[in-house]
Amino acid sequence: MTPFPLTHQLLLRLQKWPFIQLRNIPADRLPPFRESLLAMLGVSFVTMLVALDQTVVGTALPTIVAELKGFDLYAWVATSYLLTSVITVPIFGRLGDYYGRKPFVIASIVVFTVASVLCGLANSMIFLVLARGLQGIGIGIGMLVGTAFACIADLFPDNVVRLRWQVLMSSAFGIANTVGPSLGGFLTQYYG
Repeated sequence: MTPFPLTHQLLLRLQKWPFIQLRNIPADRLPPFRESLLAMLGVSFVTMLVALDQTVVGTALPTIVAELKGFDLYAWVATSYLLTSVITVPIFGRLGDYYGRKPFVIASIVVFTVASVLCGLANSMIFLVLARGLQGIGIGIGMLVGTAFACIADLFPDNVVRLRWQVLMSSAFGIANTVGPSLGGFLTQYYG
């Protein structure tokens, strides 16, 4: 008897459906469905966090720069973010291969959240540029999007099962990219 009998029964029923084929992995070696779903929802929310950040800031940035009177540093807000993330992604990607991805993803979320608060508290363009650079480091530490795709391969070795979970994550990224600019415009218009 497995510790998750309902999950095991669900997997056995899913195997009988013609359009769902769980190949190469016996049902007792698959992670329980509930654990898989929770893990993938967490990874999908992290992906949405990154996509929402990029699209909301991109929409609100002209208003932010106008309020801080720092048009001469306008390009550095995005450049510092991208530069620090590009530098840290390969470094922490290799460390994640050696020591596991979970501690780096958690550290990344913490650094990213602290940097987001600092961006909100920015009262000058220099401070905003530095806070966005720290956000880029937060993205690079956990290389949030890259780690998300790597986590799927770690969790689901079977190609068919992996593809199904990648659809969930890709749709989360797509939804965030669709909602983000409208959310950024709404926040800029009504909360300035």
